[in-house]
Amino acid sequence: MNTNNRSNRILVKQDYKTYTELEDVMQEMDNFVDAIVVEGAHDKEALEKLGITKEILLCSSRPRTDFVDYISSRHKKVVILTDYDRTGKRINKKLSSWLERAGIKVEKRYRDDDRLILGFRGMRSIESVNALKKRII
Repeated sequence: MNTNNRSNRILVKQDYKTYTELEDVMQEMDNFVDAIVVEGAHDKEALEKLGITKEILLCSSRPRTDFVDYISSRHKKVVILTDYDRTGKRINKKLSSWLERAGIKVEKRYRDDDRLILGFRGMRSIESVNALKKRII
């Protein structure tokens, strides 16, 4: 057997396992929160492809006060899935603070679960799920 083919099959199995783990976390999250906040349109697209049915909000779509007011008028529990780089962490921290001050529960467990699953495969954003899915198809 060709070593290259065997290595490729192992990587595809790992990608598949990562994708299914992420899919399970996302389905649970979709049942538990009212809305999901992401950084960009590609993140939103990736979540929609994972079957998310809750409202997905782009954190850069409106000024901060309008954004917080919009969420607080419609939702009680949200998750923030910004990228797992320095900028994403900073955005997550600020948004969490603003939303919690407005009385909105920010569910952090799903962000942590996603970060661990994706980080294991060297991925730092939700949008990387699109590339992962392409590799396993």
